[in-house]
Amino acid sequence: MRRVLIARALVHEPAALLLDEPTTGLDLVTRHEFLETVRRLAREGQTVLLVTHHLDEIVPEIERIVGLREGRIVVDGPKARVLCDAVLSDLFGAPVRVRRHGGYYRFELTESAAASQSGSAP
Repeated sequence: MRRVLIARALVHEPAALLLDEPTTGLDLVTRHEFLETVRRLAREGQTVLLVTHHLDEIVPEIERIVGLREGRIVVDGPKARVLCDAVLSDLFGAPVRVRRHGGYYRFELTESAAASQSGSAP
C-alpha cells in the first residue's frame, strides 16, 4: 500500500517527497524493500525528506541531516558532521555511540547511559 501511495504522489512530479516515519509497522523484509525504493528514487534525482528516529533508516543517498528537539532545529548540516557521537549525544540528551557500516549509520546508548537508565551506578 505504501508503494502505491508513493506512486500516486510521484505521478504529480513533486519537487520533494516527504516520508514521515514510513517504515512504522513494516516487517524486516518489507522495510528493506521500502528503503531500497527510497534509495532508487533518491539516486534518480527525487528529493526525499525523511522523518525518522532511526538512524539505520537514513539511506546512504541522503546527504543532509536536520536534528530537532521540542520542535526546534538543534543541528543542521552534512550527514558526516551531524551523525557523530558528540552531536547525537547532545541531540538526544544521553551519551550515544555512532557506527557507520556500508553507507548506513547506527547508534546505541553507551554503557554509562544504559547503567543510569537502569538505576545502576556506572
